[in-house]
Amino acid sequence: MSTEHSLEDAVSIVTGAGGQIGEGIAVELAKAGSDVVVADVDVLDTEYNQQSSTEVGGATRAEEVAGRVEEHGRRAHIVECDVTHADQVEAMVEETISEFGRLDVLCNNAGIITFDTVDEMDEEEWDSVMDVNVKGVFLPSRAAIPHLKESKGSIINTASIAGTIGAAGLAHYCASKHAVLGLTKSLSLELAGDDVTVNAICPGIVDTPMWSKVLTPQMGEDYEETVKRAIPLGRDQSPEDMGRLAVFYATNRNVTGQALAVDGGILQNVI
Repeated sequence: MSTEHSLEDAVSIVTGAGGQIGEGIAVELAKAGSDVVVADVDVLDTEYNQQSSTEVGGATRAEEVAGRVEEHGRRAHIVECDVTHADQVEAMVEETISEFGRLDVLCNNAGIITFDTVDEMDEEEWDSVMDVNVKGVFLPSRAAIPHLKESKGSIINTASIAGTIGAAGLAHYCASKHAVLGLTKSLSLELAGDDVTVNAICPGIVDTPMWSKVLTPQMGEDYEETVKRAIPLGRDQSPEDMGRLAVFYATNRNVTGQALAVDGGILQNVI
């Protein structure tokens, strides 16, 4: 990565890039000058994900995301990768190096959510959320670190405002995002001596299946009602908001170990 803190001609991997937030991150990185590896998966070997089936469709939608990256004059390369499997993750990183010759930014964005109380939760449900949301940060980071040390690059993890609070019915999800923040802070210290920065994005309410298919129905509200009730600024957050923060993290070399909430003031609204 250049000493001018530019992403021009950088190479980034975005996991979960077929989702809305992943797309926002990939496109904003492309706008900033980075080529992008668009990584996602179509099928999980568990029934526990946002759509309550094994079908995810992320790798299929990745074609659209790659097209948006290319609209900004950058190269896009699609990789189908389940971030819970070390062999697939290592192959993704190896393919990135083979295709582009370097790696500057790793965005660990893949994540899933379900809604259940602890006393009603199956062990598989707990394991699925923890595997994707936590192991899915650990494995790509481990595979990418040798290359990020060479480029003096960045790791950017998508956490959540749920990583700083608790929520009934979301104990597993909150636990996973607390873990992501702990991993982010610890990894920032491990890699500081190699001039690799590690930070986290904490989205608030974004119009994604997580909210429309899982959370707002549990609240007995529609999406617009949740936005009006919960967000002091009165508007939801966008995938592009998350992407702009990713660019900020990747280009500000003295920012590391941080977790910034992009939530319209939700976490300040305690009364």
